[in-house]
Amino acid sequence: MSIEPVIDPKLKVLIALGASVAAGCQPCTEFQVRAAREAGACGQGIHFAVEAALAVRLAATRGIDRWSERCQGARPELDAAFRANKQLLAELIAVASAICVQSVPDLVLHMAEAGRLGATPEMLRATVGIARSVHNAAIEQIEAVLAGDNAVFTSAPNGETPCGPAQGCGCR
Repeated sequence: MSIEPVIDPKLKVLIALGASVAAGCQPCTEFQVRAAREAGACGQGIHFAVEAALAVRLAATRGIDRWSERCQGARPELDAAFRANKQLLAELIAVASAICVQSVPDLVLHMAEAGRLGATPEMLRATVGIARSVHNAAIEQIEAVLAGDNAVFTSAPNGETPCGPAQGCGCR
């Protein structure tokens, strides 16, 4: 007795391609593009998978932007002098962010730039530790949702629930 696959092999590869793009993993994306072609996906199908994943990344970015603005309130103007004094901080944040979005090229770029700006190996290790902690917490939130425990949400997926001390994020 044969068991039919739940998902057609070509669709499975296109889903994996979309997930690779959404994860920001370039080597995974390259592999999945080749696999999609080998599975018979056309150029339009491959482009569609990439486009769909990028739409999710963009929606997530826009959603967290709206949510963070509600948490911090009105955004103060950041003038050039302020930004100039924060270059190392910006690069360390970029290192942590590259880890969280799983972008190897950005990680390499920003680690080098942070080092050029004076980041010590200890500072870089601490930044990586912070990023891993945040990334792991995000994965725990995802696992809780997949397990059906929606109580872990600190805001609705559309960003409509205001944050605050009750949500545990520290915002007021």
